[in-house]
Amino acid sequence: MISVAMIVKNEESCLATCLESIKGVDEIIICDTGSEDSTIEIAKQYTDKVFTDYKWNDDFAEARNYAKSKCTGDWCLTIDADECLISPVAKLYEVTTTNFKTVNCNLVSGSDLHKQPR
Repeated sequence: MISVAMIVKNEESCLATCLESIKGVDEIIICDTGSEDSTIEIAKQYTDKVFTDYKWNDDFAEARNYAKSKCTGDWCLTIDADECLISPVAKLYEVTTTNFKTVNCNLVSGSDLHKQPR
């Protein structure tokens, strides 16, 4: 089972594109840290696991760990709202049958294409 953990704030311009790129995973967890735009409404179109109770304290690691704590999958992909997974989601399932602890994901952010260990 693959979970996706995201932290977001005011990401209405890019969130739907990101979430479309990860369709097919078992679970999407979104931790909103205080959006004032339509980010939460967009997120709820893709998952019912949208958490708005996290109080931002200027600590990305703590927020990311909070989102990860909500995941129930055996594997957890962390992705930012301005990134898109360009590898098919099916490829993620292929690597979960290996002994790897971390995999490289093909991601695009803006116009930059990169492989990112996740």
